[in-house]
Amino acid sequence: MVWHRPQTAVRVAATLGLWLVVGTFTTGAQAKEVRPVVIAVDPGHGGRDPGAIGRYGTREKGITLAIGKDLAALINARKAMHVVLTRTGDYYVGLRQRVTIARRAGACLFVSIHADAGKPSWNWATVYTQKSHGATGQASDRLADDITRHLRLIERTDRDRQANFVVLRYSRIPAVLVEVGYVTNVLQARQLLEKTNQRKIAGAIYRGIRNYLGRTRLAARR
Repeated sequence: MVWHRPQTAVRVAATLGLWLVVGTFTTGAQAKEVRPVVIAVDPGHGGRDPGAIGRYGTREKGITLAIGKDLAALINARKAMHVVLTRTGDYYVGLRQRVTIARRAGACLFVSIHADAGKPSWNWATVYTQKSHGATGQASDRLADDITRHLRLIERTDRDRQANFVVLRYSRIPAVLVEVGYVTNVLQARQLLEKTNQRKIAGAIYRGIRNYLGRTRLAARR
């Protein structure tokens, strides 16, 4: 079919994380243009808010930013995917503002990255979703399951957790919060500071996102 003037294809159910297609058709040479799916990556804390602090001063905010940037680099390497980071440096961003940044960018997924605090012996990752019975909640659970599956290949990961975190509650799109480990565990804190391990964690989250996109036909193309 040939259109005599450009027309834009319908934006399909963004709240469920569906692929956004912008199709422009003209007589002859002009090809269809595809807009990448936008993923919000949210490195927790920052600036005056250090987040969890380990026994020897390890700060959550630095770990989350490093992993967030590694994850963003992996996603942005794909033509069909694009990242919006809620922060790109060591500065404070309010919780509601993080959600607003994602919304204004047209994000279809929201992935918040954190590190946890607890007993010195605790040393696992945890993937959280917001308790919800709607379609968006179900999509969030699928995304969490995919990320958990890949994280478990590199570290112990707890999945069946739901929490009323602000960034999950107000996202209105499939959203997860990933606690990548415990800074209060001396050994794990050291591992979370290692660049090689940060890249492994980012890679696992990325592969989980890719798997989710593939299962929901979001065209995460090579």
